[in-house]
Amino acid sequence: MKYEISIESLPEKVYLAIRGYMSWREITPDEYAAWESKYGFPKKELTEQLKIKSGTNEVYSLFCNSCVKDEEFDWVCGDDLACENLNNAKAGDGFEIIRLAPSDYCKIIYFYKNDITGEQAAKEADDYFWNEWLKNNPYTSKIEGGFSNDPETADITLCDEDSKKIIAWHPIERT
Repeated sequence: MKYEISIESLPEKVYLAIRGYMSWREITPDEYAAWESKYGFPKKELTEQLKIKSGTNEVYSLFCNSCVKDEEFDWVCGDDLACENLNNAKAGDGFEIIRLAPSDYCKIIYFYKNDITGEQAAKEADDYFWNEWLKNNPYTSKIEGGFSNDPETADITLCDEDSKKIIAWHPIERT
């Protein structure tokens, strides 16, 4: 089996984050300046500082912590780089605090081979959750439908390029 799947309950977590956003449609080169002006791009050069300030080397992606309908860019959703805030660092200097409420999660571990990138593997694991697992199990995702934009909720992804492993936590509620 490609995937190891379990249901896991996580307590409240506090992250130090570099905010980022993505659009549900591709941004064209002609729209690049408008996107940068409105939403910017995550300052990935701050990643090493993020690790130091937070007190951990594990950098997660937090997806859909906030989403807005934008007339120009369709749905725009949070896509943040984050570390668990073990040092209780303060926001500022390009960093924000994100709190995720306690929740049940579908935890998917996906081991991939050298023929794909970590980004491609994360997309495969994400597609599996949305297109197969969620449809065949008695759960609802807590980042869509009536749960959309609930505060303190996000998909969490850890990409471990060295071990060729993706770990994704999708917040869920039993239906």
